[in-house]
Amino acid sequence: MDDKDERRQWLMEVHAERDRLLPLRSEATRTTIGMLRGNAAHASQPDLVPYLNLTYLMAVKEGRGEDELMAFALSLANWAVSAVVDLAQHTNRTVEQVLDSYETAIMAAAEAEADEEDGADQADEEPP
Repeated sequence: MDDKDERRQWLMEVHAERDRLLPLRSEATRTTIGMLRGNAAHASQPDLVPYLNLTYLMAVKEGRGEDELMAFALSLANWAVSAVVDLAQHTNRTVEQVLDSYETAIMAAAEAEADEEDGADQADEEPP
């Protein structure tokens, strides 16, 4: 099978999955809005938000099943793309510039964390 056939097969699978999940779209959108309302209220506590999000995802999976979780994830992804596009438009930046700023912040945070770990390791190695 060549690349073109593989892409065609993949697209057929994606279309079939989208069609299968389509009846869950309204509920997934309501679930997304509920999660955003509840968890965005805690934006002033950025360390808490990932735990709240994970709790929400786990509750959807346990309470509604894998299909609802997949529909919810698709809804979240769609909302994320729309939010980035809106942010880019309102800040007169391109989508790439918005994403680059987030990526740069993540890289800086990872570097700072690695530096902290190196400092802690060096402190452990120093004699008293």
